[in-house]
Amino acid sequence: MSDASSKHNEIKTLCKALSSALEVDKKTELKELLNKLYAIRVDEKLLRATGAGQVVGKLRNYEEPNIAVLAKKVVHKWKTDVMAANSRRNGPPVGATSSSGSQTPSSVSQAPTPQRPQPGERISDNSQMQPQNSDDRTAARGPSSGTAGNDVSVPSSLAATRPASSLGTDGAQTSNAASPTESVTPQTQVPRTAATDEASIPQTGDAVRDKCAELLYNSIAIDSNADSELLAKRASAIERIEFEKAASTTTAYRARIRSLCLNLRDKKNPVMRSNLVEGDLTVERFCSMTSEEMASKELKETIEKMKEENLFKAKGAGRTEAATDMFRCGRCKGRKCTYYQMQTRSADEPMTTFVTCTICNNRWKFC
Repeated sequence: MSDASSKHNEIKTLCKALSSALEVDKKTELKELLNKLYAIRVDEKLLRATGAGQVVGKLRNYEEPNIAVLAKKVVHKWKTDVMAANSRRNGPPVGATSSSGSQTPSSVSQAPTPQRPQPGERISDNSQMQPQNSDDRTAARGPSSGTAGNDVSVPSSLAATRPASSLGTDGAQTSNAASPTESVTPQTQVPRTAATDEASIPQTGDAVRDKCAELLYNSIAIDSNADSELLAKRASAIERIEFEKAASTTTAYRARIRSLCLNLRDKKNPVMRSNLVEGDLTVERFCSMTSEEMASKELKETIEKMKEENLFKAKGAGRTEAATDMFRCGRCKGRKCTYYQMQTRSADEPMTTFVTCTICNNRWKFC
């Protein structure tokens, strides 16, 4: 079995165990599984195939702070791995050295934005201008330390997007201790859409229906790592079911699609979006859900609390009944009764007493 296949199987197994542990709230097991996932180096293809990002992403808002921080570290580390893998695959060769023997990456990685080649930096023909004296050479290298034989060069185009890190002798990126507060590069914050994915959504021949399917795809794929074919399949199935219920592209049909898109885009409800993509929530069940059922856990708790408060406020003051043995029931001759008094006549008249026998439920009144 190849290394990629074994990683795929291992991640799928760990994610399945992670979901099971989350359902039964086993905090110790969650930490162990997250640590194992943190130790695995991934790439974009592997994350999309396994859907691991969705599973781990659920834990970033977990009630236990230690688990939430650990989940954020795993996600941050995976983003770093994907960026490093993409740069090795798409960027210029890493490790080119000058005629003097080496070039350190410090002066390049510290630049906040890509700049034009300056004296002492890489130029277009992959060669490096030599400093005129020892002071210039020191300035070009920057404050980095280490032997010249182990230093490698970094493409200047990556300096603005890659986080501060050190590079090993094999050109692989070795990230420092990941922190959940570290900023994410703009590249990873761009939401996925049908246009960016170049998704092939099944066409119906109706411009309105095709546009609705595209909107549903954009709402499902906003932060998903799943394959574009799977997302297109889910979006097309939802649109087809809603069209069959409406029978045509009526105003009600468009309003329903708009409502589904808004609920899918809810940043506080990534669980529903993830369950829909993974198949835990079927398309048929999703299309039959109301807006209240689609609400996030926090919103449902808020609505339930408001209902309880409104019910309590709506309750009027009821009459107060007292138990007594002063009265005798004319039907069963018992003395276990309850009574209450109410002003039924004018204010200068005595109150009317209402009596109920608790034995035979006989009722009578007197003034």
